[in-house]
Amino acid sequence: MRVEVVAFVLSGGEGHRLMPLTKDRAKPAIPFGGSYRVIDFVLSNLIHSRIRKIYVLTQYEPRSLEKHIFEGWSPIFGTGRYNFIRLLPPKLGNESGWYLGTADAINQNKSYAWADKPDIIDIFSSDHIYLMDISLMNDFHLGNSADLTISAIPVKCETAAKRYGVLVVDKNWRLVGFEEKPEKPTPMPGNSEYCLASMGNYAFNLKVLIEEIVIDHLKKTSYDRNLIKSDPEHYSSHDFGYDIIPAILGRGRKIYVYNFNDNVIIGESKNEKSYWRDIGDLDEFYEANMDLLKSQPEINLLNEKWEIFTRVASVRPSKINGNSKIYKSIIANGCIINNAIIEKSILSYNITVEENTKISGSFIMGNNYIGKNVIIKNSIVDSATYIPDDTSIGVNKEEDLRRNFSFSREGITIVPRKYRFQ
Repeated sequence: MRVEVVAFVLSGGEGHRLMPLTKDRAKPAIPFGGSYRVIDFVLSNLIHSRIRKIYVLTQYEPRSLEKHIFEGWSPIFGTGRYNFIRLLPPKLGNESGWYLGTADAINQNKSYAWADKPDIIDIFSSDHIYLMDISLMNDFHLGNSADLTISAIPVKCETAAKRYGVLVVDKNWRLVGFEEKPEKPTPMPGNSEYCLASMGNYAFNLKVLIEEIVIDHLKKTSYDRNLIKSDPEHYSSHDFGYDIIPAILGRGRKIYVYNFNDNVIIGESKNEKSYWRDIGDLDEFYEANMDLLKSQPEINLLNEKWEIFTRVASVRPSKINGNSKIYKSIIANGCIINNAIIEKSILSYNITVEENTKISGSFIMGNNYIGKNVIIKNSIVDSATYIPDDTSIGVNKEEDLRRNFSFSREGITIVPRKYRFQ
């Protein structure tokens, strides 16, 4: 049976906890893994899952993201009726404006959801790192005749506490409760140590989705969680996780939870199963990048059958000169390494590293120049930065503080985009 699917990718997130990396770019547009942007993962998952009608909803600092989509992704899809990727920024007018929340973003674009009368509306976040065959989740959704299906990943209860939205299910994996960042999460069936953390990915029945976002739209907007909790019939923050799911559950709709552990992609090995990272803050972003450097990484960017597509920022080859030494690192296109040492680091496109420089435990974004006798340790260096000779970064915290660098919770040094050393 042919199933019609339309996907909405929520890409307007500001990412306060990722500042200064998100100062002038949306969270999904942040460079990742040397050659990619964060949004490339969800878009690649959709392509491999044979979902070819995609709307990308933008809002905060969209320029970098729009350029990436237009130059890298539009040529892949073309402009046909059955294969397309389209950007949907907030509309301006008497009855619209900035998206007030994730549900409001869909409500303002519900005409696109309705246009092709699809069997399923997939609504996915664009700021997570993972590989997923979304068609398997959609099959699960149809097989249960669900109104809504939510993807979830089992995590230890102690990890999810006060951090993730937790889904409570019965033995048939039908949703019976939703806990917003609980202190003591309810365990999943058959495993008292683990609970089900929502991944923020949804498969909706079209009619149910339209009904629920219209009902939500009629409520007064408030971001006071206590007020909303006391009177959810009249107030809403227009968010899927906090407002829509509890409302649907309260109306007795059929909501099922899809176990991400059951998902399998082509060419996947055992150690790669069920990798998912929320890059919500600087440390999580840094660790997700460093995960790629493991001898057997849990997420394999070399899988020929599940490639991560992207806009190619440089077509020049990399060149390693002199007695350069590179250990457990990723070196992207256009890099020139001149008699330097690179250890457990990721160098994005078009980076020049001069002689006697050592870079370790760091992620260097694209279009950077790094001079002679430089030391960079446990740092993230944003793009378009000129680092002069004899500079040290991530070595002396007092010196980095004087430069007004940022630091993650775990002490990773952050050099902002276009920083100029005095």
